[in-house]
Amino acid sequence: FARSLVRSFVRSVVRSFVRLFVRSFVRPFVRSFVLSFVRSFVLSFVLSFVRSFVLSFVLSFVRSFVRSFTSLARPLARWNANR
Repeated sequence: FARSLVRSFVRSVVRSFVRLFVRSFVRPFVRSFVLSFVRSFVLSFVLSFVRSFVLSFVLSFVRSFVRSFTSLARPLARWNANR
């Protein structure tokens, strides 16, 4: 009877210790790991999206600028040749 009592006592102590260990160490570690993973994933996604958006915007701006510059330069060249 005493042996079973000691065994149940040891089991409850070990269970409470394991619960405390999980609550104080494992959960914050897992939470911080998941948070950092999600944060890095979201940051990389947002950065790639912003990079592609900025690149397309800059490319279209440069293309339109070059188009307007060439459309301006043609009459100027013609005017210079006629002069």
